[in-house]
Amino acid sequence: MNTPLKVNAFVWSDKLATGIDEVDDQHQRLVQLLNEVGSMCAEGADSSRIKPVLDELVRYAVYHFDTEEQMMRQYAVSEAHQSSHLKAHDDFRKQVSLAVGIIQTAPQNSMNLLGQLLEYLSRWLLQHIMVVDKRMAKEVQALKAGASPDEATAQAVATVSRTGDVMLEALNSLYSKIGEQTVEVLQTNQALEMERAALHKLNEELEQRVSQRTASLESANQQLLQNNLELKQLNLKLSTTQNQLLQSEKMASIGQLAAGVAHEINNPIGFVNSNLGTLEKYISDLSRVLASYERAEATTGTQLAEIEVIKREVDLPYLLNDIPNLLKESQDGLARVKRIIQDLRDFSHVDEANWQRANLEHCLDSTLNVAWNEIKYKAEVKKEYAGLPDIECMPSQLNQVFLNLLVNAAQAIEGKGVITLRTGVKAGEVWVEVADTGKGIPAQHLDQIFDPFFTTKPVGQGTGLGLSVSYGIVQKHGGHIEVRSEPGKGTSMRVYLPIERTAEQ
Repeated sequence: MNTPLKVNAFVWSDKLATGIDEVDDQHQRLVQLLNEVGSMCAEGADSSRIKPVLDELVRYAVYHFDTEEQMMRQYAVSEAHQSSHLKAHDDFRKQVSLAVGIIQTAPQNSMNLLGQLLEYLSRWLLQHIMVVDKRMAKEVQALKAGASPDEATAQAVATVSRTGDVMLEALNSLYSKIGEQTVEVLQTNQALEMERAALHKLNEELEQRVSQRTASLESANQQLLQNNLELKQLNLKLSTTQNQLLQSEKMASIGQLAAGVAHEINNPIGFVNSNLGTLEKYISDLSRVLASYERAEATTGTQLAEIEVIKREVDLPYLLNDIPNLLKESQDGLARVKRIIQDLRDFSHVDEANWQRANLEHCLDSTLNVAWNEIKYKAEVKKEYAGLPDIECMPSQLNQVFLNLLVNAAQAIEGKGVITLRTGVKAGEVWVEVADTGKGIPAQHLDQIFDPFFTTKPVGQGTGLGLSVSYGIVQKHGGHIEVRSEPGKGTSMRVYLPIERTAEQ
């Protein structure tokens, strides 16, 4: 069995000791790694064996530099020395990493380059330890011993002067190395000329491959066009489905409100009917009085007494006073019916399905009137309107959003609460907020409330589409929804919409 050849590219001696054990131990480890690489070069080892040791050498050098830099910062070594010391470290990192990279990517030339790299590493490390690191160590030791920064710097500078000859020798070796590298660059250029011929041959092969790939690419493009066509069809189906969901949710909401709207209409219709029945009786009584007056025209005073009896029976002054009141109440009731019907018309915007300018506060008010029967028994409604400018939108769709927010707010209130409607303008946007004092939304559900079919309501009380559809409508308008909620205190949902319609909408 052959004994591995051991070559010491760098011989450690006590003269290299800095007096700081941690630094000296790391220096010895770097020397050990240098010698391992030297032994492998002497053996003619292949790059697969040398690469891990080189990687470890670079990694350990970086680790060693970090140790020294932390030490200099810890003991507040002079800024001038820290600056030059760190620059030396940075230069070494860059140069060695580059050299190792070249060796590892060109294994055919690795042995020749490795010998030169080892010589450079050895000389650099020698001058760095003898001059730079010893100067740093001297200053650190002085500072640890209680010297002032100026005293520590003076002692360190004196150390550098005693080792100046060593640094000069190292620098001369480095200049010699630069000359060797110049020769190597020329040799490399010659090799590059040979490689250029090989590259020409590779280019010819590449042209052939490009031709083959072009045919494959054309086939792939045809498949891509087919896929795009299928994707457009799927997008069309998706758009249709979304419209169906919107219409379904709107019909469900209208169905939910139908009973309440009917109740709201029945109230004024009921008292109008009652007033008309009472008015019919009043007119009958007045007819009796007038008939008595007609008979009295040809009779005596006894007939006038009969008229007075009838007037007292029908309470003629009360009739004459109450008839205008009945008529006014009936007119008010009919006006309420007309307003409810107009609000329903405004809510649906059956004749306004396109983009148009509208005032969101008016939209919110008309939607509130439509949903009033769902709200009035649950909450007091407060309005804090800022006076919004008109925006370009689809009012019927935004009314659907407001309806969903209002109904959700009412349903979230257990017992009696308050719903606050706020509006405002901010940075080219308007916002509409619906806040309630209901039970709030648990934190774990906040990220899910806009998901289709997600609902926290009991079975049969919600489709799980209201907020999902609302989110889609707001996004279509180029806006967004912000939600704030605290369990037990209530929820606030604020809708932001741009004042002007963007080109993408």
